[in-house]
Amino acid sequence: MADSITARHRLRVKQRRRVVDFAEEYGLRAAARHFGLARRTVRTWYRRWEADGEPGLVPRYPARRRRRVSDGLVELARVARSEYRWGATRTRIWLERVHKIRANAKTIHRVFRDLGMPVLTKTPRRRPKQLKLFEKEAPGDSIQVDVKVIKVKREKVFQYTALDDCTRLRVLRLYRRQHQSSSLHFLEEIRRTLPFPIKKLQCDNGSEFPVTFKLAVEAAGIKHRYIKPRRPQQNGKVERSHRIDAEEFWSRNDFETVAAAEASLADWERRYNHERFSMALHGRTPIEKLHHVLPGVVPPDKQLDVQ
Repeated sequence: MADSITARHRLRVKQRRRVVDFAEEYGLRAAARHFGLARRTVRTWYRRWEADGEPGLVPRYPARRRRRVSDGLVELARVARSEYRWGATRTRIWLERVHKIRANAKTIHRVFRDLGMPVLTKTPRRRPKQLKLFEKEAPGDSIQVDVKVIKVKREKVFQYTALDDCTRLRVLRLYRRQHQSSSLHFLEEIRRTLPFPIKKLQCDNGSEFPVTFKLAVEAAGIKHRYIKPRRPQQNGKVERSHRIDAEEFWSRNDFETVAAAEASLADWERRYNHERFSMALHGRTPIEKLHHVLPGVVPPDKQLDVQ
């Protein structure tokens, strides 16, 4: 075999040489029938062999095959990775649900690679001590409450967050102070906003949730639970939602005033509950999960009451 043939093509050339030898002895039609090939293919190989010998049997595949995805899909994939910082799986769901475009996750990943989009950096995580994952069966069975510290033009403000364990439905409010009065006010906001009764509420042992807050929760007919000290994973769902807030809301906005941040946070709450699909909910939004487990509680086109 000629030295000019690369190692990766030698087997293919050897196979084609057998077809050519058979065709030379018995004819093109017999070779095509014997090897199960189209007569045109056998004829092409035979002519290349006559002209160039064995190097003529080297496969002549194009250096780059024509792209089978549309330019529109490529542009949407670019937006998903560069602006939203989504991976292939979330991009696939977004394309199918929002733009009615079906594409395989492997295809989307290949588009990312062809576009030269940078690989998403993974956020380092602590190994949780609570490894068993769980989800409450009904809305209101457990509401996780936590506080996230935010800076708006060097002023420290506090985002109070309540998240329903079953549906991931959230209530967000912004306060200038992190103390008992803010917590009590937020409790009333939770009860007023969520469209289902609350059975249990849990929070950490921060000074903003003193015994007075616990008594107010129990006076409303709601069970209260403090999570164990230094166990934020017991409030894992609301902690995870705070990371989403940091990546998809606060890092993408620069507010001049606290009032502007408060108004925008209300819109973000609506989008999170009604438009942002969750991988934890198998591609559904929190409001869709609520309609699934409690159909008819809130009309699909009615938004939750936000300020």
